[in-house]
Amino acid sequence: MSLIEAIEGTVEGTTADAALVRIGGGLVLRVLVPAHDLAALPQTGGQVRLLTHLAVREDDLQLYGFVTEAGRKLFASLIGVSQVGPKAAMAVLSVLSPEELAGAIVAGDTVALSRAQGVGKRTAERIILELKAGVEEGMGGRIPAAAPSAGASGAAAGDPALQWLLGLGFSAAEARQALAVEPDDGLETDERVRRALRRMGSAPNPAP
Repeated sequence: MSLIEAIEGTVEGTTADAALVRIGGGLVLRVLVPAHDLAALPQTGGQVRLLTHLAVREDDLQLYGFVTEAGRKLFASLIGVSQVGPKAAMAVLSVLSPEELAGAIVAGDTVALSRAQGVGKRTAERIILELKAGVEEGMGGRIPAAAPSAGASGAAAGDPALQWLLGLGFSAAEARQALAVEPDDGLETDERVRRALRRMGSAPNPAP
């Protein structure tokens, strides 16, 4: 648990990777914030509350801030992975929202994780290997809803499971085939997606 649980104050400005927040007494803190959260902050002069994680080094203190508890928890989980430090964790949370990151981990989507600067395929595989069980448990076994891809057909728009698989990069033919192996029989969307991913090896083929 971080010594500083959260901060509230006035946004004094932002940089490419941080927010400058003035708190009581006139103290201005430099808080490192993922790009997704940084974009959601109010403009200069606005009030903000950030959940925080304090990283202590021998010669430095760095304060990381997050808009949601999910983001902070995923950051803490990421830096607990072997050879993944705060910089890589922030890079991952800058290209993937907490919901997208959780979905990518559950789906074994190394391509999505590798979009983060400094995160290669092996690191992405390590993240998935070490965090998948915990993320699934934290999600209560449920996969969060995903928006349909831009190219989703009318049929896909009516099937949330198909939308999810298309959003993960599978072709419509692959997704439909995996979903058609067994009848729906009232299964929840998350269970249909989970079973389909197991059939397809949990990783989409790269686009030609």
